[in-house]
Amino acid sequence: MMTTSDKPSGEDHPSVESLDTYLKTGRAWPFSESELTAGLRRFSGDPTLRIVRFYDREVTQRLPSIGKLRGIEVQTSGSAGEKTYTLVLKEPHGSTRTGAAGAGLREVSIYQTLREHLPVKIPQLIAAHPRGDWLVLEHLPTGRRPDKWSAADYLLATEHLALLHDRFWGLGEDLEVYTWLEKPLRSDRDIYIQAAQKSAQDLALKPDSIIGSQTDVLEITDKITRHLDEIITVLQGSPSVLLHGDYWPGNINLHQRDGLAVFDWEDAAIGPPVLDLLGFIQGSSWWFSPLPIPAEELTRHYRQRLSQLGAYTYKNDEFSLLWDHAVMWTFISGWVSTLANTPEPLLHMRLGALEEVLFTPLRAAIARRL
Repeated sequence: MMTTSDKPSGEDHPSVESLDTYLKTGRAWPFSESELTAGLRRFSGDPTLRIVRFYDREVTQRLPSIGKLRGIEVQTSGSAGEKTYTLVLKEPHGSTRTGAAGAGLREVSIYQTLREHLPVKIPQLIAAHPRGDWLVLEHLPTGRRPDKWSAADYLLATEHLALLHDRFWGLGEDLEVYTWLEKPLRSDRDIYIQAAQKSAQDLALKPDSIIGSQTDVLEITDKITRHLDEIITVLQGSPSVLLHGDYWPGNINLHQRDGLAVFDWEDAAIGPPVLDLLGFIQGSSWWFSPLPIPAEELTRHYRQRLSQLGAYTYKNDEFSLLWDHAVMWTFISGWVSTLANTPEPLLHMRLGALEEVLFTPLRAAIARRL
């Protein structure tokens, strides 16, 4: 939180008697004073709470993510006295595939519907638009920077992923009642395929694309697409769970006092747990390679913890088969679009990492399975 000396002053940050006044003098906000006040009253348990002062504040440790983030500091008064709340406004955008439920609707629905069932800590939701056009969340205390994670941190995050999957193990049919969850291998599969094909075409039309000219991305995309029914059938043979959908250090807050919290649930889905584990390892390796712990050890730890929890014990051949097919599906369902939308300078800088993290394992999986 800001101290008194940190608080902004002057014309850029006017003192206001209400949020409505601030809206007239400062940057526009998507919510009303009454919506924010009602949310803070629920959160604090103080029905007399009112907003006194309002400021923009910095969002700490911001990493690349889908959606616009904006920090908020709100000073309030009420029967419990004067209090200051540090919050985050999130406006999801950019991840919704045509035909699928909106990313914001998925995230707000997780907070409003499944929060009590989650075995992992998530931020408190203060207020939200009914469709998830915007969410106001508590600002988590600054935790360890993801690029400074230790081997123990990665093992802890892996354990929490196993806890999440254990809680919803084999409940795919039960989760179908939540129609806003993505179903990438079922009703949403054609949406993913169409998005991948379009992204591959975009890459092919970029004459200066380093991915198109220095990798076999188009040939790989074509081959996987032709075997997609087979790939999906194998993955559907695994029990389904609730997937976070984008589980990686950038969406995990590790704090010495408050423990581990998981945020950014925009891609929450129903599917085989191997997809979350693969995404965790690929995302971590892409951004923070070399990791302080081998990926094989994280995989082994996940399987052991899942077995200890009683959810499931994978046989080695079974897990290897699922892993290879997950590598191929994840490439089609996510990586192709990511590569098509990543700025060329970044691709030039990270081409070596892409080869190690993505293309080498992908070619090996194709050679073994197709």
